Amino acid sequence: MQFCDSCLDTVEVFPYLREPVIENSTLSAYTWCQHSTMSRNATPIYSAGRLLGLRLSFRQPPTKLADWPLNLTATYRFLKQELFKTNGRLVPHSFCDFYFFASTGTEGNLGQGYFHSPRFPAHYPAHIKCAYKFIGRPDSRVELLFEELQLPPVVSGGCQLDALTIFDAESAHMNAVIDVLCTPCPTRRILSSGPDLLLEFNASSNRTAKGFRGKYKFVPNEQQALPMAPILEAASIAFKQPPAMANSVQEEEKKDASPGRTNQHCRQIYDSRVNKSGIFESNQLLGSLIGISIGKNIDAAKVVQCRYEFEGQKPEQIQIKFHDFNIPTEHENSSHCRDEDALHVLAEVRGKYETQELLCGAFLPKPLMSSGQKLQLQFVGKYPPKMTNKVQYYGFRAEYRFLTNFGIMSGVQQGNECTFVYNSSERISGLFHSPNFPGYYMENVVCNYYFYGADERIVLRFTYFDVEGISTCDHQSASDYVEFSNFMSTDRKYSKYCGKLPDFEVRSDGRFFRVTFYSNDRFVANGFRALYTFESINTKSSLTNPDMGDSTVPMQSYVSSGSQHIPRIIIITITALIFPILKN
Repeated sequence: MQFCDSCLDTVEVFPYLREPVIENSTLSAYTWCQHSTMSRNATPIYSAGRLLGLRLSFRQPPTKLADWPLNLTATYRFLKQELFKTNGRLVPHSFCDFYFFASTGTEGNLGQGYFHSPRFPAHYPAHIKCAYKFIGRPDSRVELLFEELQLPPVVSGGCQLDALTIFDAESAHMNAVIDVLCTPCPTRRILSSGPDLLLEFNASSNRTAKGFRGKYKFVPNEQQALPMAPILEAASIAFKQPPAMANSVQEEEKKDASPGRTNQHCRQIYDSRVNKSGIFESNQLLGSLIGISIGKNIDAAKVVQCRYEFEGQKPEQIQIKFHDFNIPTEHENSSHCRDEDALHVLAEVRGKYETQELLCGAFLPKPLMSSGQKLQLQFVGKYPPKMTNKVQYYGFRAEYRFLTNFGIMSGVQQGNECTFVYNSSERISGLFHSPNFPGYYMENVVCNYYFYGADERIVLRFTYFDVEGISTCDHQSASDYVEFSNFMSTDRKYSKYCGKLPDFEVRSDGRFFRVTFYSNDRFVANGFRALYTFESINTKSSLTNPDMGDSTVPMQSYVSSGSQHIPRIIIITITALIFPILKN
């Protein structure tokens, strides 16, 4: 938006109208005044839908019409909305999340089309997060071609606020990042290695721009005949073995293609109907190798791989806590893991298990928790190991638990839901936290924390807060968030909170207070931890009442997702604009 201070006369442009009405309070996107002269090659202004408004304001009327040399020159065109339509399937109740599916037919064309940033070619809204998921057939790959990319200028090196992140998978995890785009670049081609691809558009700054236009195409996978990576091959071997009711270990040895090397595989199944908790460790596999002669070849080693499968019953989740852990990293002082020497955290994607995260290093990993009744890990290593640190222990030792309390140990749980009650009659202070804290919380979970006092108010002090989200913390930005309320319903006094925040406090107005935590199916974080205290209403506390709200920039009126079907958008170009300067 361009502001003109001390302007007598102005022209305001409104490209984001939802109704053919311009109120006095309606904010303009562009403002020009006085001798603002633009070249004939000026950047055009696009509407976000079928409406575009201009408002001319005159502060001082002319004394003589002849002394009023007003000159406003502009051209306009109506363009078909179909030219800027995203050819995907909008996710219900989302602002800009789309699915793109490959064709299931036998014809040569597997599917292609276009995708755009919201409002394109008009500027996209500030503070949004969008996901474009491309789901192909097993024998296909995804090809992207960006034809336009205009984001706010980057002040210094690297992508800072608004950026496009491309993942070589259906879900977002950092080890699958192909590229991060934030600056204009020449037309380029991006090709996935498998059938799925995810594009995340994160616009977290106050500035906006035209956005992007891209073309997608599902193409045949010419590399389908190549052998699978060792981790996937080993995983399929373990997965095909028959299930067992009791906890068991099955081992098999086979000769590797390289002379002097052997592979050793095992599979362990932990069923909650047998044991609700227990210990599992890599020494169950490595212990059988101690003392075995490896051979004269200095590079000879046994490749060990073991799959750990945990199967619970509804409504159980599986939590893993590590007691000992040391798996060598890529090299000394590195945090990168090697596929062939790591503990793989596996996630089920379209009926098969794929690596979601690699764990390695000499520090204890944070607790893991499943989002459902199943969890699988796979340890891949070598014996004897090639250590990159001074720690002599090799492998891991961990505890598993089948839980129904989401890893929340305080309060009184209500049924099997993630709902916990805290009464001052039972305890006047204590801790509460997000599910699985300090590990990552789960996707698609809603947790309620209800605090009931007698003659007390509730004071909450958050000592750690990291909830995935940006700015407005709503569904348009695809954010997880925490909500506070003095009622069972929404309390307008409080806005939603997300992101990484320093220590802060919240106070209730009365004897009841509600805290609700929401997570979606996108990114996750470590969550929060807080201390609660029931404080007498008549007692004045020295604790301050901090400013809880993030500074939020209200989004200007925008055309809702339903406006995609409006058949026209408007383009206007201001080529000359001259207003007089009145003399006193």
